[in-house]
Amino acid sequence: MRKFSMFAIAALAALAGSHTALAKPAPVRTPAVGAAVKDCSSCPEVIRVPAGSFIMGASIEEERRHGMSEANLGRSMPLRKVTFAKGFAMGKTPVTVAQFRSFIDETKHPTSESCFNQRYNDGHFIYEKARGYNWRSPGFPQDDRHPVVCVSAEDAEAYVKWLSKKTGKRYAIPNEAQYEYALRAGTTTSFFWGDNQDATACLYSNQPDFDQADELKAPRGPEYRFQCSDGYAWTSPVGIYKPNPWGLYDMQGNIWEWTADCWNNDYNGAPTDGSTWTTGDCDARPSRGGSYGNASHSAFAGIRAPRSASYTGHSWGFRVVRLD
Repeated sequence: MRKFSMFAIAALAALAGSHTALAKPAPVRTPAVGAAVKDCSSCPEVIRVPAGSFIMGASIEEERRHGMSEANLGRSMPLRKVTFAKGFAMGKTPVTVAQFRSFIDETKHPTSESCFNQRYNDGHFIYEKARGYNWRSPGFPQDDRHPVVCVSAEDAEAYVKWLSKKTGKRYAIPNEAQYEYALRAGTTTSFFWGDNQDATACLYSNQPDFDQADELKAPRGPEYRFQCSDGYAWTSPVGIYKPNPWGLYDMQGNIWEWTADCWNNDYNGAPTDGSTWTTGDCDARPSRGGSYGNASHSAFAGIRAPRSASYTGHSWGFRVVRLD
């Protein structure tokens, strides 16, 4: 029988130990709730939100209290409990001009060369589609830190498909339930900062305010504007106001954000498990969050607005959700 010296035995043991260490897979680390994750240098940051339940929607009384027109009452009814069995990661901010440009530069994805814009004339707000306005030049000053606008739901879907391929992760456009759950962040009030439609809004978001009214030479009254100045007449750079309790920015105000669901006029028959609603008018999508450019009643947590999936507007953009 072959004999080994003590030194040889020790060396073999060390070698075996090193092979064991090399063969052992690294532990998979799941980011804690609230931790920011970024999968590439040009990728949006996402923040994990927890599993849980919430009451989705807004009562007709709440809609009336915020000045919703009678013709549009009931869009956020019936109130219902939605449960997420597992958490997901929501974009910390809307997708920015710089982030969208990275996608365009890599893919050469074609985008619209016209965009709906807003002006105030002779006592009326006028929305009209004009050539020459697009995501690169929406008709007002922006830089790379601003949320990209004048992009359609179809553009947003192409972006998340590219992002998924680039990173090997499952990215998507948030559905309505994901968006509202993340917006509310455990709160039950009309705004994640409270219930009153008052000047507090300018601490937390870029809303229809005095700055926007003055730029458009439009009314400043409370039926149109939050009675404050947030510093921006048009879009603001993302992430400059106070975040919601889960560390997400611009969930209410700044821009309308596309969601993935087919449009339905109310929530009758909507899923209650947090999944995407894939029946209804699938040529249209709900938008959530409200924007800098709408009346102050279009900012409460349950607000939803329909647009064609190909629509491009001066205050329409999107954020991402990561599902793994």
